[in-house]
Amino acid sequence: MTQKAWPVKLPDYRLDGKTAVVTGGTKGIGYAIAMMFAAFGAAVAVSSRHQEECDAVAEEINRLGGRAAGLAADVGRPRQVKKLIRDTVQILGDLDILVNCAGVAVTKPILQMEEEDYDRVMDTNLRGVFFASKEAASVMVEKGHGGRIIQVASIGALKGTNQISTYCASKAAVLSLTKTMALEWSRYGITTTALCPGYVKTEINAAQFQDPDFLAKTLKTIPQRRLGTADEVAAAALFLASDYSSMITGSAIVADMGATSQ
Repeated sequence: MTQKAWPVKLPDYRLDGKTAVVTGGTKGIGYAIAMMFAAFGAAVAVSSRHQEECDAVAEEINRLGGRAAGLAADVGRPRQVKKLIRDTVQILGDLDILVNCAGVAVTKPILQMEEEDYDRVMDTNLRGVFFASKEAASVMVEKGHGGRIIQVASIGALKGTNQISTYCASKAAVLSLTKTMALEWSRYGITTTALCPGYVKTEINAAQFQDPDFLAKTLKTIPQRRLGTADEVAAAALFLASDYSSMITGSAIVADMGATSQ
């Protein structure tokens, strides 16, 4: 059969020759993204606060034939974030993609929320995103090759949710920040996007979803009547990191099985 040339340019999901940093990359969605990017050819700096966990995921990627380094950092501390980005360039050779997936939540009613609870959430979820994005963009501008910055936000940025007020507020701020970054950095070939997953079952919340009553109540709020998976979110992140997403910047991609459509 004769091969025909399609009259369209065919981009590629492959990330060969690209280097990515994934914060929060040792568990849940962050782990799935790190593994997905490595499977599609990217060199990956896997980061979280605990060096042994970073090393374990990096070793798994290397054992599977990928290329990775484990680099611990507390994203709430700008000096550690700066070191993470610079070490990535030194060890893996460059930086093309940043995924800000590190995040925390404190579950309390607003009237019981303490200042330290507020600071803990905002330091990780907003301060960490701001400074990691800033440092990554600085490298991308310096190198002159552009890049992709992907913020893992949440549908909590789009709707109120009981007892996680600071989490929702931090994620809403990330959506606004993503738009401003797009305005400032598009001229350098850097796209900045946000990914807003809905309810996704991971090891962090598995015990909660094992409660039949809680699961049934949650599923009633989701038109597809199911939970998402970390791999599905990772696939969306792969799209945002790939050539296919080159027109998308300053936008939020919602992957929530229809939960915010009601």
